[in-house]
Amino acid sequence: MAIERETVVERPARNDTVVVDGGGGNPFGIIGGIIAAVVAVLLILWLVNGGTSGDGGSVNVDLPEVTVTE
Repeated sequence: MAIERETVVERPARNDTVVVDGGGGNPFGIIGGIIAAVVAVLLILWLVNGGTSGDGGSVNVDLPEVTVTE
């Protein structure tokens, strides 16, 4: 009759240290983020108000008369 063995391998606990810099942050990054947010809001408002439609105006184009013969 076969004897079964159970092997238990215990690994040491990992200790990870995470250091978070709570400094004031980069002022150029903060200013860039504000500018990007303002540009995004202006772009959304421009698209909501019609984008390039020009307030429903029309453009008249005079095309030459073309005839097709075989």
